[in-house]
Amino acid sequence: MTYRERCDAKLERMQERQDAGLISQRFPEVSSIVVDMEHNRAGVSAIHLMRTLNFSSCSHAYFRVECLNKDCGDCTDGFHLDQVVAGMIRTHTALKEGELKCEGNGVTSRSVNISYKVTIRYNEFFPRA
Repeated sequence: MTYRERCDAKLERMQERQDAGLISQRFPEVSSIVVDMEHNRAGVSAIHLMRTLNFSSCSHAYFRVECLNKDCGDCTDGFHLDQVVAGMIRTHTALKEGELKCEGNGVTSRSVNISYKVTIRYNEFFPRA
């Protein structure tokens, strides 16, 4: 990927983030969202990384996580947790765990797995659906 392509991709991600809107606007019943992740990458340059993302009501409702496999052509778009979060909010679920996987076809690395745990706190003044 050339420098210009990387810049264009970054601008596109920034625009997607802006277009997603704020959590308080899209999901007024949500107080906060915490995403705990464990990244695992196999291969020559193996990585094990723990990461926590905190979202408040004034955060953007953009739940995309970059893939650690930078030389992989299959996962240049990263991992999207939008559907997971939206589904949880729709059913008023407070906790969900799961795993996302990229098989990868990089030169220095193979597959990347993300184990995640999403915790959502709801505002008390919103009744359950």
